[in-house]
Amino acid sequence: MILTDTAFHFDGNFTFKTQLAARLLGIYGKLAPSFLEKLASKETQKVKQSFQKVFEWDFDKVIMAHGSIVETGAKAKLKQGYKQFVA
Repeated sequence: MILTDTAFHFDGNFTFKTQLAARLLGIYGKLAPSFLEKLASKETQKVKQSFQKVFEWDFDKVIMAHGSIVETGAKAKLKQGYKQFVA
């Protein structure tokens, strides 16, 4: 699966400044939405419905527009990152 601005995955492959920013936003090392997306998402029911459909797809790898590629286990990591929206 290819994600653009849906979620981010910043890890040790990035510069110190990027890692620091990711830590401050609560997304370092996670395949998750940023704090700002969580704050700005007003229609959480629509987000939940959309991601429930996404989680029906068969995928294990995610290529990120912003962040490192998640080679394996991406579906589980994305579910974990979006658990507040889909709970």
